[in-house]
Amino acid sequence: MIASASVTSPHRTFGPLDQSHAGWGAAALAIGRPAVELAARGPGAMPVTMSNHSHRENWFELLTRPLWGLAPAKDHVPDAVWAPLAAALARALDPDDDWYVGAGAGQRSVEAAAVGWGLATAPEKLWEPLEPKAKDKAAAWLSAAYTAEVADTNWHYFPVFAGHGLKRIGVKHDPAVAAAHLDRMGEFLLGDSVFEDGFGGRVDYYNPFAFHTYALLHSRLSGDDRFVENAVAFARRFGSWFAADGAAVPYGRSLGYRFAQASLWGALAAADVEAVPWGEAAGYARRHLDWWWRRPMLDTEGRLTVGYSYPNDAVVEQYLTAGSPWWATKVFTGLLAGPGHPFWTAEETVPGPVVEAHKAARAVHVRDRAGHVTRLNGQAWHPWARNGQASYGKFAYSSLAAFSHTTPGPGLEAAVPDGALLLSEDGRHWRGREDSDEGTIDENGVLTVEWQPWDDVSITTSLEAAVDGWHARVHVVDTARTLHTGEGGWCVPKSGHVAQVGEAQAAVTSQGLRSEIIDSGTGREASLIEPMPGTHLYWPATVLPVLRGILEPGKYVLKSLIYVGTE
Repeated sequence: MIASASVTSPHRTFGPLDQSHAGWGAAALAIGRPAVELAARGPGAMPVTMSNHSHRENWFELLTRPLWGLAPAKDHVPDAVWAPLAAALARALDPDDDWYVGAGAGQRSVEAAAVGWGLATAPEKLWEPLEPKAKDKAAAWLSAAYTAEVADTNWHYFPVFAGHGLKRIGVKHDPAVAAAHLDRMGEFLLGDSVFEDGFGGRVDYYNPFAFHTYALLHSRLSGDDRFVENAVAFARRFGSWFAADGAAVPYGRSLGYRFAQASLWGALAAADVEAVPWGEAAGYARRHLDWWWRRPMLDTEGRLTVGYSYPNDAVVEQYLTAGSPWWATKVFTGLLAGPGHPFWTAEETVPGPVVEAHKAARAVHVRDRAGHVTRLNGQAWHPWARNGQASYGKFAYSSLAAFSHTTPGPGLEAAVPDGALLLSEDGRHWRGREDSDEGTIDENGVLTVEWQPWDDVSITTSLEAAVDGWHARVHVVDTARTLHTGEGGWCVPKSGHVAQVGEAQAAVTSQGLRSEIIDSGTGREASLIEPMPGTHLYWPATVLPVLRGILEPGKYVLKSLIYVGTE
């Protein structure tokens, strides 16, 4: 039950998070039930959100994505939830019904994986209650989805999971189809436990919440462990992406899937694979879900919203819809490990400072002594995804201060250079790192990126972070044209902020956070700007310390020190 229509966080709506197996089962139900109740009313009840998919496909996401969490939590989910879900799913897969979602290709193949997962793990809830004709139609739809073509990316796992569903319900299918998809997945391995999301794709959270999570769940369902070793190796590095308070450093696309970021830890438990000590894996998962449990991410009906820390359509990609956020429920796959499993019984451990260079991921993650994580980033931008430059092209990302997106309009207030160096010919229209080579990491953990914002402007940027909350940026700029420069530190909430601005140093404190940027003798002027509201992932309104300067044609070395921490 929803306690009040005026509250917006799971903590206030559903109560504190109970970190036991039963408590997580209740949490999976709390998050999944509002989606099912809305989806069971049919496509006409689906909210309209910006998307490059059809309205019917968007509704199908809302209907099926909660299955990633509800199926593992099935013993905690009452029949009052399962019955309308099974009935709506049967109608969605029936070509003679008004609710028919269409053939299982394209975007629908993504949800075919959720259908297969649900049938494989909870057939007594989704399959057995159906009438024979409904079973025939559902089986025919999933069989067609199993053989449909998919995008040449992590999508190759979707027919595999459709196949798991078909096997569980006793429908014949050619195992060579799944085998071919799995073989193709292996070709995306870059090395050092990292998969490329299709040739030329980025390395981001799709590694932990897609490639490696699916590998572990596939292993549990089939015994095929071909990619488990990669998941184990990745997990041993992946802890450095998480702060001691549970926050994962925001980076890359599809951040609107929220706590799917931690699905790998539960998937390890589901597959009973101890990649790291169980207390460590459990600690990352528990603290992460608790961190999200306190974010204002629900609407007044208790449903997940589109956005990140708060509802905000502006910070998500073109393919996220009102049903998309329930991919977050993959965090609950660890419920497949029973309450006696050490994932649930082990005492959680809290991580300490670490500097983790991961060359295949083109990043260095630094957890400082206060437990906050800075990602030094070498990957290039993602031109296809909406907001791809901000999500991929900044030099630094923070678990404590997140990052901002650019919005149309003149000035740094619209361009928002947190974690970045931006350049302009007129001081109004700004350009950052777009097309560039991938960064390199030396033996000391220094990350270097070469980029060329104009044909006659070449820049080499070096990044180095320490465990005291500071990181350093050095930009060697060789320009044949006059350029305005704008470099940002970290944003903090605007409300209640107090600033200290000098000639070459700007610091601001707000709500317990302190952000500071210092120019190291290169003549730039420090100031404080107010980015456009709604551009930041964590806070609707922010302030940002920046350095500004003007470069005449020539060669320059710009040095800065940047800090973020709790007061």
